Amino acid sequence: MKKPALAGLMLLFTLPVFADEQAVPPPDIKTYLNPSSQQRGMSDTVYQMLTEAGRTLGFRGGKAQRAWELQAALRHKEPTLNTLYDFRPLISRQGWLPPVIAATKDIAHITADQIRTASRVYNIVSSERFVSNPPGWRQYLLAGLATAPTALPASAVLPKDGQQRTIWRQAVEKGWSEGRDSADHTLEANFNRLTRDYAGMLHYSTLLQQGMVTAPRITEQQQTVTGTPDQLIIGDKVKRLKQRARFDRDKTHWQPIITTEK
Repeated sequence: MKKPALAGLMLLFTLPVFADEQAVPPPDIKTYLNPSSQQRGMSDTVYQMLTEAGRTLGFRGGKAQRAWELQAALRHKEPTLNTLYDFRPLISRQGWLPPVIAATKDIAHITADQIRTASRVYNIVSSERFVSNPPGWRQYLLAGLATAPTALPASAVLPKDGQQRTIWRQAVEKGWSEGRDSADHTLEANFNRLTRDYAGMLHYSTLLQQGMVTAPRITEQQQTVTGTPDQLIIGDKVKRLKQRARFDRDKTHWQPIITTEK
């Protein structure tokens, strides 16, 4: 399977969004720009309070709105994402998910008295682990993209007159833009992690076939009856990762794999 191109996938978030008709998006920016209050007057303290509160409120509201748009776009691309990131075939028969191996090409480390280069470097960035269910793109891509509405602050923090409302609007608009940008950056980071982990598990499978990395060693212990005076367990079976996957530095053990590149 080819490694998905992040740039290509990110294009879908610039397209018009057709959200689920039953889903209700968070409030738009108009909800926060003109809150009502009866008191008047402004000081340096009030100015700072309005600026900080408006910017924070705008940031949260903007991020929630953009997160809702991004989630709608992801749902629209669900069949494609399900195909691109299918972790189910990667899980071993013993129930563990492979380690994530990162590969880097053409590395150079330069100091005052030496230059050290390498054509390729492999690193295990995440160890194998037992899982009850295979991971999916949702738990990666939706992390940090909450869409819950943001409540207005207490009346004492809201603008009281036209001058304060101008300061408030500027702060909310600035925070709103920053919040939307933050949602985009969050999704981009999530995509990078998803792509790294999925490609890294495929790297492990390839290196295992080549004999460049060892498979983890699993121990299994089965006891007929276990428990305590308050609990009885029958057919108790325990699997443990006795030895984790590791690189084999003896190149005589390696096996070449013939591939055809176009």
